[in-house]
Amino acid sequence: MSLKKYSAVVICILIFLVSGIYTPAQQPEWTKDMTAANAARQQGNYAVAEKLYKHVVDMQEKVLGADRLEVAATLNNLAVLYQDQSMYTQAEPLYKRSLAIWQKHPKQENQVALCLNNLAALHHDQNQTGEAEVEYKGALAIWEKTHNTESADAATTNVSLADIYHAAGRNAEAEPLYTRAIAIWEKSRKMEGAEAAGALIKLGDIYRAEGMNDKAKPLYTRALEISEIIGKAETPEAISALGSLGEIFSSQGNYTDAEPPLLNVLQIKERNLGPNSLEVASSANRLAMLYYCESKYDAAEPLYKSAIRIRELNLGAKDPIVLQTLQYYAALLRQEGRKEEAQKIEARAARNEVSSMQ
Repeated sequence: MSLKKYSAVVICILIFLVSGIYTPAQQPEWTKDMTAANAARQQGNYAVAEKLYKHVVDMQEKVLGADRLEVAATLNNLAVLYQDQSMYTQAEPLYKRSLAIWQKHPKQENQVALCLNNLAALHHDQNQTGEAEVEYKGALAIWEKTHNTESADAATTNVSLADIYHAAGRNAEAEPLYTRAIAIWEKSRKMEGAEAAGALIKLGDIYRAEGMNDKAKPLYTRALEISEIIGKAETPEAISALGSLGEIFSSQGNYTDAEPPLLNVLQIKERNLGPNSLEVASSANRLAMLYYCESKYDAAEPLYKSAIRIRELNLGAKDPIVLQTLQYYAALLRQEGRKEEAQKIEARAARNEVSSMQ
């Protein structure tokens, strides 16, 4: 699940009007437009939503003034709309203006934190990770101050900041943040989501990189269970976790448990990427190696042949990885006592290797 940022982060949208100011009979005229704008955005009707948000901002500024909390909320919503469309240049000044308004008013610390988190997510989207890191830390500091460290928003910010560290190889800093977010979801019984599955996978990746397979294995297993429940079992992240789980079992000599996840990965890739994908070749080769270790030569042979065909098709006969796969296949043939066939494959690899050097 190696993305530039945590793909499942839901950017908080401040869709409320500040409570306690108006009675139902006094609801301002822009209420319907705000509701319609939010609905249009959720439906993906961005042009309508943009027009309505802008109209609401105009009305609010004329009636209330430019620095009111209602204006800040609508500016934030409009910024989120732009960010949904990757219109970062339009979104950034709106977030900053919204943030400045929240900061002027007392007792609005949580809204400041939410807006900071949104701005950080925007900078994260743009790979401006230095700015995003500062802003995520700012949001977390506010939630610490206001005793909201157990909130869903705090969990999301922990994960987002962890993603920055993880992508930069700063796993010692990422690990406690992922762990903290998972603990929050566990406590609130909100583990059944894509965000939680992603955090589990990345924490598993960290432990696996550190050689702590016994800690990584249950994290991958749980992430895959969640992914299955929410209908995300064939995302790149879930496929990666499935492959990692298979590799852990294989590295422990547990070939029986390694086979199902590795086979599943191959089948998913064939279904989603087509029969000639290099990703399919990689998985076919890996499963063939597992079968070879189990002395299941009849099962391994067609997989090696498939991997060779796909790699030759995509990379050419002289590519080093093609030559390596030919050698693996020849080793299998020799193991079966098929010496003449193995010699032909080895000679083919040798000719291609010499030709590639000329």
